Amino acid sequence: MIQVIHRALNILELLASDKRKIWSLSEIADTLGLNRGTCANIIKTLAQRGYIEQEDRHRGYRLGYRIYRLVNSEEYMLRSLQAMKPYVNALRDTLNENIILSIISNDMRVLVYEAECSHELSVRTVPEMPVYRATTGRLILAHYQEKQLDAFISKVGLPSDAVWQAASTREGLLSELEKIRKEDVYVTINSNHVVGLAVPVFKKDRVTASLGIYLPDVRYTPYNKDIIKAELLKTASDINEALKQ
Repeated sequence: MIQVIHRALNILELLASDKRKIWSLSEIADTLGLNRGTCANIIKTLAQRGYIEQEDRHRGYRLGYRIYRLVNSEEYMLRSLQAMKPYVNALRDTLNENIILSIISNDMRVLVYEAECSHELSVRTVPEMPVYRATTGRLILAHYQEKQLDAFISKVGLPSDAVWQAASTREGLLSELEKIRKEDVYVTINSNHVVGLAVPVFKKDRVTASLGIYLPDVRYTPYNKDIIKAELLKTASDINEALKQ
């Protein structure tokens, strides 16, 4: 029996027992009956590997991004899909535009739900798309933690000039993602005259999905674009509140 592995697993299980709680080093050590120096060394290793993360230098620790990737955090998020559907459908009914919920899974933007409008001229969203090409995918990526983003870039690479010219270098990508994070609503208009709008969906203080609208630019007019943005933001706020329950 390898004691240090048992201790590391005990720490992960403790943090998983209350994911909302930020655990201090002393709380972890005392709860598990560990020497604080030993506990600190194990925590340091787990944090370096991304399995736990430090909230800040004084508050403590919680589960890190790699744990959620290990157990497929997207599936964990999808348990909330039923709670989100009524809000998505209501937004579709209000705006009569296609409304989508998207996640990033296996380094792709994946459509998990779509409420379709009744317009003959509408924009259909493919089930999977490279993250850099999708408005909703970029929005989620903009909220990745630094280590998540590094892992994504290492695996996928940077976008080409043809896909996202301003983000074709690392510095450019980081700058573009920072701009997206600062926007209340991220809006793109492509060469095919398609407007994409996206806002984040939070679960346990993490962006796990994106609520989006895709529509022809002829219906994104000076008269209604502020209405579309306002309704999108309101629906996202309602969803985020519902997911706190």
